Amino acid sequence: MAILQSVLQKFSRKASTIDVDQGVRSLSSKIANYAPLFELQEKRQLIEVISDRTGETYQSMILAIDLNQLHIELDELFPQPADFIYQPGDTFTIKHHHQGLILSFSCQLSSIVMSLSSPIYSLSLSDEVQYQQRRRSTRLTLSKQQPLSVRLQSPRRTPWYATANNISAGGMRLVIGGNVLDQLHHNSYLPECEFRFNDEFQVRCQARVKGFRFLRRPYRHTELSIEFKDIGPQQRNQLQHLIEAFGTSVEAA
Repeated sequence: MAILQSVLQKFSRKASTIDVDQGVRSLSSKIANYAPLFELQEKRQLIEVISDRTGETYQSMILAIDLNQLHIELDELFPQPADFIYQPGDTFTIKHHHQGLILSFSCQLSSIVMSLSSPIYSLSLSDEVQYQQRRRSTRLTLSKQQPLSVRLQSPRRTPWYATANNISAGGMRLVIGGNVLDQLHHNSYLPECEFRFNDEFQVRCQARVKGFRFLRRPYRHTELSIEFKDIGPQQRNQLQHLIEAFGTSVEAA
């Protein structure tokens, strides 16, 4: 709160030639909408910056927040991307995790300017930025007695056959035999993910890799967490209802 009051006072001192009350109310509303960003800027917290086009993930820090133009300035990205790989108009997702909550919003790149030989990225802000619960849907843990087989295409479009450990309406965690880490990186694009939840309901979609690790015990396998990307709202709701119904039946058994 002290940070927000400081920001408000700084802007209010510049408003002496206008209707102060109206200006302060408008500014207070904007500050409330973007309060998490001021906190991150003040504390110099690292944030995730994910390119929606390439899927690459970087780290950066907030340098400035312009409430008049609704822009945010970010420090250079790490690891440093190749020159000219991003251009104005590219979209990015900015994320930050805090105490079980996630801040996630999309921005469009407006410009890249050089300052002391380092790039500064200017991006347009969303209407509102707030932390939310990381998981909004029920996640169902699957047992070995009730396996769910999944057919995938790797980023290289080779077939993978996996078994799901758990599933939600937003994604699933899978097990693939062997070590496939050489084909994976964060936000890798999987062109195909197909599974049949029951005889009447089949899902076929694209996916993004959100996490992975290789384990040697009890056998050599790769654990893979994926996010469904192009499931329509109706099919996603159907999947959510099936998961909730299945979970209720398991608890009652």
